[in-house]
Amino acid sequence: MFEGDIKMTGTHASYIKFLAAKSTQLNKDSTSAGIFRRYIDVYIAGAIIGMVKKLKSNANTENDDSANILADAVIREQAKLKMLYRIAMLIDNPVLSEDERIDLAFRYDTDDEKVKQGMDVFNAYARGGIEWLYQEITSNNASTNEDYLERLTVLVKEFSEDYIENGLVV
Repeated sequence: MFEGDIKMTGTHASYIKFLAAKSTQLNKDSTSAGIFRRYIDVYIAGAIIGMVKKLKSNANTENDDSANILADAVIREQAKLKMLYRIAMLIDNPVLSEDERIDLAFRYDTDDEKVKQGMDVFNAYARGGIEWLYQEITSNNASTNEDYLERLTVLVKEFSEDYIENGLVV
């Protein structure tokens, strides 16, 4: 689990490229908000946001774009990714008993079929969060780097206020 490349396709790949600074490093002519340093950072943030906001999105092929998160980046972030995967398995299916969700999160790391199903769920959360990030960053007709940074500042402030208001920040 999380030992090789991760390939995102379609609009989600386009969103990752837009949100990551790596895109402009690879292609100076690309349009990019560049609010994350690497593709893996967008993927991790997307997974977290998807889980927190309970957003999932199916893979699509509306365009033929692809973004590869290379194995070395995935392996470097493997501990974080596995922790997030386990959280996703614990929160995803409330129909399952607690024991069944714990089994999905911790006991089936070597069961290829269970891991594939779990990765489908995890990637759905990541795609949902990436979509949300893209929509929020580009809302209000944002079109310049200053606009994107202003939107990001607003998002962080709102996110922080939500958690302070709910007593979740210590």
